[in-house]
Amino acid sequence: MNGDTDAPLLRVGEFLRRTRLSPKALRLYAAQGLLAPASVDPVSGYRSWSADQVDRARLVVLLRQAGMPLARVRDVVDLDAGARAAAVGRWWAGVAEDHARRAAVVAHVTRQSDERGTTVYEVQTRDVPELKLLSAERRLTVAELSDFIADARREITDTLAAAGVPVAGPARVIYHGMVTEDSDGPVEVAVPFTGSVEPVGELRVRLQGARREAVTALSRDRAEFPGILGAYEAVSRWVDEAGLQRAGSPAEVYLTDRSAPDDGGTHVEVTWPVR
Repeated sequence: MNGDTDAPLLRVGEFLRRTRLSPKALRLYAAQGLLAPASVDPVSGYRSWSADQVDRARLVVLLRQAGMPLARVRDVVDLDAGARAAAVGRWWAGVAEDHARRAAVVAHVTRQSDERGTTVYEVQTRDVPELKLLSAERRLTVAELSDFIADARREITDTLAAAGVPVAGPARVIYHGMVTEDSDGPVEVAVPFTGSVEPVGELRVRLQGARREAVTALSRDRAEFPGILGAYEAVSRWVDEAGLQRAGSPAEVYLTDRSAPDDGGTHVEVTWPVR
């Protein structure tokens, strides 16, 4: 949006003075389509902005000062006041949630040196038979992870139920790669079943061969993020100390629903294929 074409036009120097933007910032916002010039002289190439773009520029600056990414600023800057307030509120709630998650990770890291060796994880090996899995796999970052797991698990179980195919074991979330702000997995959600079902959409059927895996069991309270990271570390360390080799991707096997309250029993197993 470039403003009312009948509004007075401001040359770049005057627009910078009114908005207090730096030339670098104005170039960036113009390139991003946030503050494109209202007029460009076809002969001289001089750019001008309309006076009503000053308020738009100030809004962009405020949102950027709050830490909103440019891509999100583009999504909200043209909304009406009510919709904009709601969109900014939703974004800020996500920021607060992300901050809480980061704070939990920092607390986990700073506790590690004091707690190493005091938190006991019982790790053992077990043999797992061949499993037929209906699964969904996607590359995603940590912000998308929870929704994907919940949605994929629901779609898988609904598909099996619609086909009249029985579930043959607990759902598992398999991490074929790290999932962080910078690393996008991939992540696979899978449910074992017996019988036959046709894959639909993003779902696929695959066989997981019989294998041996190292496993530790966690109650609901110990499985809360970031505490579950300690289980991965413990299993990984145990595998190394036992002289075993990793033979696949680690997984979380959910024996109870992810939203279930803690009853003191096993909620999730952290497993790692070994040989």
